[in-house]
Amino acid sequence: FRSYHVSMSVFNNWSHDAVAGGPSASAWGRAHVSGSVNVNSNLEFKNFWRVDLNVQAKPETMDRSGTRGGPLMVDPRSMEARIHLRTDRRNALSLEPNVSVRRGALGSGNDFRTSLQVNYRPSARIEIEVEPRYSHGTLGAQYVGTSSVLPDPDTFNKRFLFGEVVRNELSFPTRINATFSPALSFQLYAQPLLSSGDYSNFKQLAAPASYAFTRFGEGSATNTGSTVRCEGGRTCVDASNVRHFDFDGNGTSDYAVSELDFNVRSLIGNAVFRWEYRPGSTLFLVWQRQQRSYEVLGDFSARRDWSALMRAPTDNTFLVKMSYWLPL
Repeated sequence: FRSYHVSMSVFNNWSHDAVAGGPSASAWGRAHVSGSVNVNSNLEFKNFWRVDLNVQAKPETMDRSGTRGGPLMVDPRSMEARIHLRTDRRNALSLEPNVSVRRGALGSGNDFRTSLQVNYRPSARIEIEVEPRYSHGTLGAQYVGTSSVLPDPDTFNKRFLFGEVVRNELSFPTRINATFSPALSFQLYAQPLLSSGDYSNFKQLAAPASYAFTRFGEGSATNTGSTVRCEGGRTCVDASNVRHFDFDGNGTSDYAVSELDFNVRSLIGNAVFRWEYRPGSTLFLVWQRQQRSYEVLGDFSARRDWSALMRAPTDNTFLVKMSYWLPL
């Protein structure tokens, strides 16, 4: 090795409730709001390649914001590992692959993320950087809403609703820097992004300070006059993309929210041309572009979503800025 570094750190945070009203084991447990054990290693080989390894373990803690102002709920323990490789940056072509994996207990969710940063310098004046990124993750309890209809005495006469989410995201940041002369340069940045979220398995918190839920089976919506009924389940989506919840199981909707599935496609980019036409005086020509498309679908299809992004409404902005230096 040219160099190496290994470290371990431990972090925990408790709220003041740990000692309020007299300390106890249960009080410390309810007051434990965050914590982690981290092991990090950074290795640089003699050929200037580098490897970073990170492992993080999080204990079970209490989530104070998961119910958005309601009771505490458990944030289950999780494990995460990441490996990042970097080749010799002195070369014209260098690569930086990165992979991370996270696993949560009690069905709280898993994550997989990967990226590959490619740096290419065909000459001393031009640098090109592209970094395709992909992530896939599940979340076991994403907050949906709070209802006071048919109060539940087990959760302080309210119902705190959650859903499980499957998320996919693909992005492709790109940067180009070109310097033609000390007085003339060009910069380009663009980032297309495709993201989706699919909600399912809706449920409500069963008890404070827990990760226990009462589940709602998925049904189909039917209209009876102005009333929506969920047939075959206690939650359903109507033709207007409104999700209904039947708390007492009589088939009639008791609470409704807009359907939460989403597909977001966006493209942001800007290009800047700089010309220092005389010492201290500069002319900038700027082009900014934005595109965005949104649909209530939930499933991920890179080809379909890219096609929808290219058809999305576009905002183009052109700017001209000129400065002139006045010698005194």
